[in-house]
Amino acid sequence: MNIETLTSLGLSKREAEVYFVLLHVEDALASEVSSKTKEARTNTYDTLNSLIKKGLVSYVIKNNKKYFLAADPKNLLKWMEVRKDEIEKEKKLVEKMIPDLKNLRSDKEKKVRVEVFEGKEGFRTALNKTIESARNGNKEILMLNALANILQEIDPIYQEKYYNLKKQEKIHTKYIFNGRVKMPKSPNAEYKFLDFPPNNLATTSIHGDSVIFWLITEPLIAIIVESKELAESYRNNFNELWKIAKA
Repeated sequence: MNIETLTSLGLSKREAEVYFVLLHVEDALASEVSSKTKEARTNTYDTLNSLIKKGLVSYVIKNNKKYFLAADPKNLLKWMEVRKDEIEKEKKLVEKMIPDLKNLRSDKEKKVRVEVFEGKEGFRTALNKTIESARNGNKEILMLNALANILQEIDPIYQEKYYNLKKQEKIHTKYIFNGRVKMPKSPNAEYKFLDFPPNNLATTSIHGDSVIFWLITEPLIAIIVESKELAESYRNNFNELWKIAKA
């Protein structure tokens, strides 16, 4: 067991350091713990009290001095069970608050909202947005200047989950590619091709009231624009191109 393991269980860095120190001694004064962790004594007392409340540290009085000692490591399991229950309660509380929070977040007078996400995790968030907005719209995703197998290349682990979500939600996808390419194995999909030079740096998706610009750069960037007017404009452009594209 090391400090990183303890923090991964949910302890703060200070708590993990203090508990780790106490695991290696029979008992110690707060000043001794403070010296080993190189933390101010006031902070150390706060951390010790926090660990006492978690049941991970106890103390004894010897010669009118308070000595602290690590509780049985099995208490970590007990604390984690309590923490699990607390997290579940907090989760339910947040779920009840979400509608009110959304109302606070929304700007009634602002018709366009733009969000920018970076990196692989940002791409995953944006992919989830396509499912959400398509589900709330006409259950259709339109991919303009689609990039063949790009998701397989940049995030093969998430690709299967994403395709399963589209299949589960019965979302139909239409792809327009620039130039002839090997088609991706996307569920419930149609493909057409334009005689334009391929562009491997960016693609656009239209779904519900959202348009997402996907930039295949370093880092990856997804720009989400929520606007009913913009989405309808891009959807109309897509449909016109779909008419002249070749199967």
